[in-house]
Amino acid sequence: MRKKSLCILALVCLLLLAGCSGKPLPEGMEEDTLLEKGREIVQQLNESQWQDVYDAMRADGQETTSPADIQSYMEALLAEAGAYQKETDQMTTGQKLKDSGEEYATAVFYVKHEKDDMLYRIAFSTELELIGFQVSVR
Repeated sequence: MRKKSLCILALVCLLLLAGCSGKPLPEGMEEDTLLEKGREIVQQLNESQWQDVYDAMRADGQETTSPADIQSYMEALLAEAGAYQKETDQMTTGQKLKDSGEEYATAVFYVKHEKDDMLYRIAFSTELELIGFQVSVR
């Protein structure tokens, strides 16, 4: 039973990664710049700089969240995963919003924390404005 569960989990992970890889960045976006901007957000999230993350968000993102929302979201995750230790891997991918067709890019970071590993997905517009992020314990 455990072996079957591990196989299913591995298959799900592969499908998720396949959905993120292989899509080029929107025209004019550079991988190095995207990763640098993404690392800045990851650092701010791990240094409790909630207002800075909020301020980096595009206006439409600010309409649906607040610094307090970001704080409660991250504090719950960091309580589970512990303190940031190091980035272990990264990747970038281009994507498109289904409803508007807007192209954007996502910087993805795999990060080792004190108690658990975390996955950070940091999404940017083609003008490198933060449009959203998702963090999960792996």
